[in-house]
Amino acid sequence: MSLLPSEKLHGLQNKKLLLAFSGGADSTALFFTLLEHKIPFDIAIVHYGLRKQADEEVRYAQELATRYHLQCHLHKADKVEQNFEYEARHIRYTFFEELIKKHSYTHLLTAHHLQDRLEWLLMQLCKGAGAAELVGMQEREQRTGYTLCRPLIETSKEEITAYLEKEQV
Repeated sequence: MSLLPSEKLHGLQNKKLLLAFSGGADSTALFFTLLEHKIPFDIAIVHYGLRKQADEEVRYAQELATRYHLQCHLHKADKVEQNFEYEARHIRYTFFEELIKKHSYTHLLTAHHLQDRLEWLLMQLCKGAGAAELVGMQEREQRTGYTLCRPLIETSKEEITAYLEKEQV
């Protein structure tokens, strides 16, 4: 069972890819989907040290990278004192963009899925965002020096869960 059809991953085959990995279901599903389609990539994980599971998630990322002969980049973040979501996002993307420059990655892959997209849209509506802001979270977005890809953006959380169960991941 494939989570994504080949055409969703079209154009990634010969690129240098960095997968933003958290150890959660979404990024794990994307990890195994890339392997299934024989698309080479490396992973990057940020350790905030706030939850008990954080150490386990980092170990999991490192074990997967070792098992599948991938580079695993780890960043141990300083403690975030306030406005965690905003600061954590800033820390993550700063780290990813440093890796992109240093290792010449062409694409950053994130495991945002359909519910993330809908949640983002609702937050924008609540803020009174205009049409430009509502366009928002696209499948591919050109950034300075790289392309941000969200291959799972049209995939539901239920489809992701079913994929992981079927694949026994």
